[in-house]
Amino acid sequence: MSQVLIVDDNTENLYLLRMLLQGHGHTVAEARHGAEALAKARHQPPNLLISDLLMPVMDGYTLLRQWKADDRLKAIPFMVYTATYTDIKDERLAFDLGADAFLVKPAEPEALMVSITALLAPPNPTQPSVRQPQLEEKALLKDYSETLFRKLEKKVESLQQTNRRLGAEIAERKRTEAALRTSEARYRQLFQAITDPVLVYDRTTLACLAVNEAAVAEYGYSRDEFLTMTLRDLYPAEDVPALMAQLAQSGSSLEHRGLWRHQTKNGEILSVEISAYGLTYAERSACLVQARNVTEQQRLEEQFRQAQKMEAVGRLAGGIAHDFNNLITVIKGYSELLQSRIPASDSATQLLSEIYQAGERAGALTSQLLAFSRQQVLAPQVLNLNTVVSHTEIMLRRLIGEDVILVTTLSPTLGSIKADPGQIEQVLMNLAVNARDAMPQGGTLTLATQTVQLDEAYCRTVADLSPGDYVLLTVSDNGCGIDAATQAQMFEPFFTTKPVGKGTGLGLATVHGIVKQSGGYIAVESTVGQGTTFQIYLPLVAEPVPEGRSQGRSRTLPQGTETILVVEDEDAVRALEIYVLQRCGYRVLEAADGQAALHLVEHEPGPIHLLMSDVVMPHLGGRELAAQITRIHPHCKVLFLSGYTDDAVIHHGVAKADVAFLQKPFTPSTLAQKVRQVLDGEAG
Repeated sequence: MSQVLIVDDNTENLYLLRMLLQGHGHTVAEARHGAEALAKARHQPPNLLISDLLMPVMDGYTLLRQWKADDRLKAIPFMVYTATYTDIKDERLAFDLGADAFLVKPAEPEALMVSITALLAPPNPTQPSVRQPQLEEKALLKDYSETLFRKLEKKVESLQQTNRRLGAEIAERKRTEAALRTSEARYRQLFQAITDPVLVYDRTTLACLAVNEAAVAEYGYSRDEFLTMTLRDLYPAEDVPALMAQLAQSGSSLEHRGLWRHQTKNGEILSVEISAYGLTYAERSACLVQARNVTEQQRLEEQFRQAQKMEAVGRLAGGIAHDFNNLITVIKGYSELLQSRIPASDSATQLLSEIYQAGERAGALTSQLLAFSRQQVLAPQVLNLNTVVSHTEIMLRRLIGEDVILVTTLSPTLGSIKADPGQIEQVLMNLAVNARDAMPQGGTLTLATQTVQLDEAYCRTVADLSPGDYVLLTVSDNGCGIDAATQAQMFEPFFTTKPVGKGTGLGLATVHGIVKQSGGYIAVESTVGQGTTFQIYLPLVAEPVPEGRSQGRSRTLPQGTETILVVEDEDAVRALEIYVLQRCGYRVLEAADGQAALHLVEHEPGPIHLLMSDVVMPHLGGRELAAQITRIHPHCKVLFLSGYTDDAVIHHGVAKADVAFLQKPFTPSTLAQKVRQVLDGEAG
């Protein structure tokens, strides 16, 4: 089996020669021009060279000259096989340059193979050498080929059939390629239609190979910019080591790689949920990544977790509020009673005053705990926020000091809100104290009010806030500002940036709780070194502000002679209540629980004018007790007392308009006045 090197710039000619030679058992090498043929022959000399004449780079004549000039190649037969034939001069020139054979295309396959076989046959000393061809030899070959014409006709027909078959195959291949292009276009359309960012990267180099329109829109890079980037460029620098460790363990199947951080062109950090799948793309081992932006979802989840945390701490605060309030009631009650009996000149007065003030501070602390947890019992009323700001202004000026300028900008057309005025005053004071601390060298504190309308787009970004009309209270300072890390925790209970002993960490938590409990929303905007602005949105109500009436406070405890049934399971509190009521002239019956109270009522012949009961008691609660006693004494009035939070009171059915309620801790004077109001039918 011989190796034949064929040289032709026409692909079809190369194909036909290759098929013919391989069909006769020869191996074939190919070249497109003379220079390529010389390079291949010098690297691996063939047994025969068949060359066209007209070719680019180096034509057949030049190839023939260099072939016969090369000591290694000149002995190898050189056949000219060309369609460029004008006259005998072409043929003579080829033979003069050393050609071993000269055939004109298209030659019959049998004739062509006869010439090839003759050139590949070993030299015969008795016959003229084919390596020194003469024109007479060519004539003999031509005569011989004519004798084989009929046989070659069948071969031509076979070749034509082969050409037709190849044409059909080419047509089928074109149809297949068209279908493939259609399929690729369809999948490209689907790729671009995915609403999440999708990119394909090379698993070896991490280079981006393709991105969809959503990725361009999400990250801010153009498609061309993406194609110059690697997967690492989408991650913050501190996350790249973890990314590389993850990729080292990744396989080729569908993977959910969890939550990661991506960085946009403008530096914004996004939280994304990654899904990845290994594939082959453009003959490269690649991976398709889908990145779902869950930044907003995480923000809402964080708000929900924060709300849960606040609720948990609130439940804790509510659990201890009852015991705290009972103790504070006893401390404040007996302190006030002793102060009323000791002359002002007595040295013990100051000591009692300190005890009373300590009770006041303890009560305020408990109140703050309940306020931030939104479980405080409020007394909401329709009011104008401008009125509260104006009444609080004098106190705020004393609170912030002379080096802080207080500016108020109040809208004259402000609508009404429904809130506890005392709690709104507490919001103003807490924010004013924070502003003063943020301006140690002095500055400006601005309070402004206006009516605004919040649309659905804004409310979708805030949990538990509905579109509608709101009254906006803005509290601004030009102090030191609050950094982002502090802003993330500023409303958490017990979080404070103040030194030890300078704050409880409940100021802003209390503000947050009061605003939430009033149905509103609080937002903060702050820039370090420039100042802070708090925006408090409170729902607008259509009710008019009622006309106020002044209520004087009597210096003496109001008196009475009615019969009052006191039911309280805390002994110290019950003793204080009985002592105060008896001093006011009332006839008092006492019971430590609901069952004992019912027993007293069954054996009491006279009327009972007032039931004064704790709300939450073992065995029989205050609400159930009141229902049973009022069936026996229909004209008996009811006053509930409780140190529990709003949730506990509502749970026991107390927070209704027809029921009087007094929140612990209370003072003797407050208790006496409340009892008198209920008996006189003023409290409902």
